[in-house]
Amino acid sequence: PACTVVNRLPNASGRAANVIGMLSYVSAFAGHGPQAVRLAEAAARECDRGDPVLRARLLGREATAAAADGDLARFRRQSQEAAVLLERQAGRGAPSFLYYLTAEQLAAETGQALVMLAERTIVSRDRLLSEAVDTLSSAVTAMAAPGPGGTAPAYPRSALLHTTFLARACLLRGDLDQAVTAMRTGLVLLVHVQSPRARAYLHGLRPAMARRSRSALVREFLDEFDEASSLV
Repeated sequence: PACTVVNRLPNASGRAANVIGMLSYVSAFAGHGPQAVRLAEAAARECDRGDPVLRARLLGREATAAAADGDLARFRRQSQEAAVLLERQAGRGAPSFLYYLTAEQLAAETGQALVMLAERTIVSRDRLLSEAVDTLSSAVTAMAAPGPGGTAPAYPRSALLHTTFLARACLLRGDLDQAVTAMRTGLVLLVHVQSPRARAYLHGLRPAMARRSRSALVREFLDEFDEASSLV
């Protein structure tokens, strides 16, 4: 079906592969790991060794799918290959439909997948969470930075989405101070984002924070969170 939609556009097979890869990503975060892997593999076949940036995009999708399927080795292999390939292509141009794919975006998705892996395992959970926090912290700092003259970040929706995964990782580690800091960043981004999905991820963290309300820091932040949310 994806091919049918885009087959009259320039670079039709690449566009189709990208659409299938997005379906894999959506499936991964809907909890359908095996289906996500099959879609990622179908996207790679459609790509047929095309543009290097597109291949990096699809390798990243496969890495996310592998994480959703609990396959740590495949996740590591594909995420590292995607990062190396994208770095090699830096400054050489990319298909127009991948205008948003930067090193920070790919790193943020890697951190997001690490959180997903950590939520699905007990073995090495602390190591995975530590890696997720380090990866997401760097990526989110770059993605959430205001634009020229204090304008909104270039991609506030993506910045908000990945900020929520940073907060989730911090909560899983028991680092309340860093979780609050991440969610404050999310509140700043919230005014620039209309995406129901991204906003729902942020609001969905409130119950987890409320369960930790014995902490004075958390109690104070929950009041701040509720007030800020009511204004948006």
